Amino acid sequence: MKRYTKMAVITITIIFSLISLLHLYWAFGGTLWYEDVLPTNSMGTKILNPTAIETLIVAIGLLLMALVVVGTQGLFDQYLNRKYFRYGTLLISLIFLLRAIGDFKFVGFFKTVTETRFGVNDTFFFSPLCLFISLISLFIFISSEGE
Repeated sequence: MKRYTKMAVITITIIFSLISLLHLYWAFGGTLWYEDVLPTNSMGTKILNPTAIETLIVAIGLLLMALVVVGTQGLFDQYLNRKYFRYGTLLISLIFLLRAIGDFKFVGFFKTVTETRFGVNDTFFFSPLCLFISLISLFIFISSEGE
């Protein structure tokens, strides 16, 4: 396994795991940072108001993404061909690229509502993190070719 690919896989796996744990915390009633991560309009009204089940689904999805990325390194070769994990990682890259670009109103680099609490956090943290995840996932996809 290539050294930089391994570091990228570890990095993305840690990121997905930590974000998943945070979503689990919120799904079971935690409130720390919860108001900071929900988009609002310029009047302060929440655009999203996810239920505990929806938050739990996101947490599980993030853990599955971590497993897909790990799978590119052959951990699950006895169960499934590695190419499925590679292309899953490409799909992850595309998903997070789309999230970084956003909806052109409330989320992403090209949002128009920027002065809210979420808007500031999205500009400085969430969208750059999504772009980072996208680029690192693309790197993993490319560098794991032929393995």
